[in-house]
Amino acid sequence: MLRTPEARLYRSTWSDGSIDLVAGFSVVAIGISYLFDLVFLTAIVPPVALVGWMVLRARVVEPRAGRAALRRDRRERARGELAVTAVVGVIALLAALVAVWAVRADLLSTADAVDALPAVLVALLALAAAVLTRSPRFIWYAVILVLGGVLTVVLGTGPAMPLLVGGAAAALTGGVLLGRLLAQAPTGDEV
Repeated sequence: MLRTPEARLYRSTWSDGSIDLVAGFSVVAIGISYLFDLVFLTAIVPPVALVGWMVLRARVVEPRAGRAALRRDRRERARGELAVTAVVGVIALLAALVAVWAVRADLLSTADAVDALPAVLVALLALAAAVLTRSPRFIWYAVILVLGGVLTVVLGTGPAMPLLVGGAAAALTGGVLLGRLLAQAPTGDEV
């Protein structure tokens, strides 16, 4: 339960769907890179997505929803949580790249199990986002990704499918949330 008005404001900062939309499209892009065997592109997607999210927030979301001014201790705590999330993201990316390399170099014989690794690592990021944003919908994205990873192992479909499905779920949810914001809060120019 959110006790203070500032805690509610902080949580509402993440309710516009922009992070879901951008993260979802990013995960889909990573899935596509696995599908077409262009795994090196997985290193390019996250920084491009971060810049895209910042532009989307500045040009679309903030003119409608405003920008929350949080207390210094809340900003510092959020900055620390974001840093931890970024470190988890880098570790997840490196682990996925090492696993793919190990499979290709025939160092690992459990290729089917390794195919679930990208989805599971992205699920860890979704759980980190759930903690960072205080939003349970990221837990659902993690569940979808983990279940997709399990199905990948069972069906032998490769690493792309769970990423495509999980990313599409996040992007669709983000699109709906952002669409609601756009419908409910026109900018000053649109009034």
